[in-house]
This record gives sequence, structure tokens and C-alpha cells, in this order.
Amino acid sequence: MNITQGGRDTTSRPVRTRTRNTFITVAVAAIAVVATIGTAAPALAGQPGLNTGGGPSAQANSAIAYAESMWSTSNGGKNPNTYYALGGNGPDAWDCSGLVWKAYLQAGIDLSGGASRPVVGDEYNALKSHMVSRSNAQPGDILFWTSNGSTSGNFLHDGIYLGGGYMVAAAAPGEGVKEQTLWSEPGEELLDVVGRPTGSLTGVGSGGGTVTNSSYVTAAQVNTGKLWSITAKKAATAYDVGVAAGTSPAIAALPGGKYVSAFQAQGGSLWTITSDGAATSFPVGMKAGTSPSIISTAGGGYVVAVQTNTGKLWTITNTKAATAFDIGMKAGTSPSIAAVGSGYVVAVQTTTGDLWSVTNTNAATSFGIGMMAGTSPAITATSNGGYVIAAQTNTGDLWSVTNTKAATSFGVGMKTGTSPAILPISSGGYVIAVQTNTGKLWTITNGKAATAFDIGMEAGTSPSIAAVGSGYVVAVETNTDALWTVTNDNAATAFPVGMKAGTSPAILAQ
Repeated sequence: MNITQGGRDTTSRPVRTRTRNTFITVAVAAIAVVATIGTAAPALAGQPGLNTGGGPSAQANSAIAYAESMWSTSNGGKNPNTYYALGGNGPDAWDCSGLVWKAYLQAGIDLSGGASRPVVGDEYNALKSHMVSRSNAQPGDILFWTSNGSTSGNFLHDGIYLGGGYMVAAAAPGEGVKEQTLWSEPGEELLDVVGRPTGSLTGVGSGGGTVTNSSYVTAAQVNTGKLWSITAKKAATAYDVGVAAGTSPAIAALPGGKYVSAFQAQGGSLWTITSDGAATSFPVGMKAGTSPSIISTAGGGYVVAVQTNTGKLWTITNTKAATAFDIGMKAGTSPSIAAVGSGYVVAVQTTTGDLWSVTNTNAATSFGIGMMAGTSPAITATSNGGYVIAAQTNTGDLWSVTNTKAATSFGVGMKTGTSPAILPISSGGYVIAVQTNTGKLWTITNGKAATAFDIGMEAGTSPSIAAVGSGYVVAVETNTDALWTVTNDNAATAFPVGMKAGTSPAILAQ
């Protein structure tokens, strides 16, 4: 960014359309949701489209209305005169900070911080005592991008949040003023907090100089059949190990910021490999078409759960201490493992098609829930020392069940052959990610608050979810066979990694 003028650095940047790619389009039809639970199907996130209401104050609504009135015809708006120009203050030529400044100035709020012509950093400084967690963003809040996702970096871009994962901003040369989805990429990263010029500061974020961008790492089978990992900043590591066809890796944390990936290798054996390239082959043959699950253990180790080539459930630690459970698993399904108390619990679909769990002490529980053939459960620990399992039932719907057998039906239809992912949240509940029966990604909480993401997923693949900051991030293989992530506030990131068709990524917060 040219800091003296306050526009966005526009060198070597791709044009961002109002939709992020051909498979992210606003769907016409709603997802089929079973009505028996008495909740309507949540609408897919749609573009606001000149919606000037919904902000926390009249000033916020006025600023939105002004910025929207500058929406360039060339990008779907109604103003035929506006265009992007570095340092532009209007009425026709705009850059990002110029539009934000003038939109609020006409509403009676000056974000210049005393500067004669504020740049993005000046507007952040004017709001730094009014920062709110991005997960609590309201229409009218100001979004900021810096070079490293922290306030220690260069401020590059800002815009006015509209809700539903959209903003209005002066985008870049050739794009003008437009509505667009949020994004974050290396060299131009979205802060985890937003500035609130007006209204309540409910949900206050970190603010000041302590803002950091959430970090995560994904593991995936790429389209060459090899294992790769890639971080949120798109730093990729290619491992010279082949992953068995139709299987997916799992990932867990190690001390010192390292991580370990578990996978079924070509040939059918269980392998692990650490982020620094230390590989371990285990004398455990896995069932074709199944994938492992892995958790970290005390002392810097890990334990992996697999369906062996005999069809039985096994676990094995990093020291190769193996436990065989006398539980037969359904062909084509995989276990899920969670650390609970001082031990672990594994959830499986048994040979009868029913959901079971088993602890490291061999205490088994049958839940009396029939699962859809070819799908696997997901399990996570709860704050009360128990656990909750998510599964696609044999009716094709999403259900969850706790260790006390308290079951919840969500009335969300899932795509055939796909499995959910589950994550505990800070409120004490949980959130589940699924591929719905329309092929789109959804998340839903234990309170049945659903979020629909306009992201098409590859048939037969499943999402993975991890906690980042105060929210979460989901990794998917899209219907173009590419790796994407999306956060709970709809900030999507596309990675230049082609995935093997029919496989699913794993994700780990760092």
C-alpha cells in the first residue's frame, strides 16, 4: 500500500468477482430439511443487494446506504460513474479508505483521526478502542486487512461489513466499488477484529496491537496420490509418501508447534509422518477404503484408531503399543477417536450398522441408532467430562448422541456416503459440519442454529472442522477437486492444491 495515499496495494492482484469461483454461487433452491423438528430450513447466505438496514445505529445504516449508492454499474450496482482510483475521495473516484471515510463522515462520524486525508491505518487507529471480535460483527462495522494478519503489519485494505459474509468496498482498479465476499490470503490477511464506529460494543475483541490472525494446518491426499500439508498462510509441505486410493489422512498436534499425520499407505499399512518428516510404519494392515483417526496424548505422543484388514477396531500408540477390540466394523467405514478424561473413546459403525462407542478400558456402549451404510461417526469430548457423537443415520439425517444417550435429531439431510465433523465450542455446546443433500457445506450447533455456506463439495467427501480464535474453520474438497477453507464468518480461502477425487482433508488449529 502507498501509505501516503491510503489506497490498497494493487500490484499483481487478481480481480475478485462478487462470487469467489464458479462453484460459489447463490443457490436458488433451499436445502431439503425434514420439517418434523419444527424448524424452517435456514436460507442460504445471499448477497445483501442495496440492503441499508440492520446496523446497530442510524449512523451505521446511513454509512452503508452511502457506500452502496456508489456501487459501480460495472460490477452489478446502479452507479454508472464510480471507479477505483488510488487516493480517490469521490464523488466518482474512490479507493478503500476514501470510501469508508466519506461514508461515515456524511453520517456525522469522522474516522480521520485528525489526518487531512486518512489512510487505512489512520482509520484503524481512530477505532482501536472500539474493536469487536469479527465473529460478533454487525452491519456497518469496518473490516481491516494487513500484510500479516496482525496490527504489526502494513494496513492494506478496509471495507464496510454488510452481514451474511459480505462487505461493500472500493476494491481495486478495474473493479470499482462493489459488494464482495470476505477473503484472507498470504500478504493480505483479514484481522480477527472489526472496528465499530457506533452502537454497542457487545462481544469486545482483543483490539490494540494484540490482534493476531488465526492459524491452522490441513493435511490432504493431493491429486498425485501423495500426502501434503498446507498452512493457513499457504506454506505447503510435500511428503514423498503415497496414500491409499479412496482414503484420507488425519492430523494431530505435537509439542513445539509440530504436528503428525496418520494415513493408510499404498499397500494398506498404517503410517504416520511428522511435520519435520519423521515417518513411522506400523505393522497394522488397514481395511481397504478406510481412514485412521488420531489424537495427541500426554507426554507428546499420540494414539491412532483404525479398522484393520480383519474388519476389527484397533488402536496403536506412537510407541507401537496396540490394543485390539472385539468389535467388528462395517466395511468402508472409519473410526473416530477423542481424548476423554485420562483416556480415550472411539466411535464406530459396527457390522450391524449401529453406532457404538468403546473406551480404552474396553467399556462398550450401544446407542441403538442405525447409521447410513458407508458413513462414519465423529466424536468430541464435552466440558462435563463426557462426549458427544455426530452421525448420519440410516434415514440420511444428521443426529447427535451423548455418552448418556441423549439424542438430538437435526432434520438436516446429508449427502449419501458422507460423514459429519464435530467440534466443542466455548459456550459449552458443539458445532457440526456436514455436506448436505444438495452438496453444499452447512454447520449446525447443538442449539440448532444453522449456517449455510455457498460452497459446493465433491461427492462422497466430508468436511473437517477446527477451532480458531473465537470461532471455527472448516476444510473441504470442493466440487472442482480443490482444497478450500471457510471460517464461521464466511471468510473463504482457496489453496492451490488439487485433491484426489473422493478424499477429504483434515484440519488442525495451531
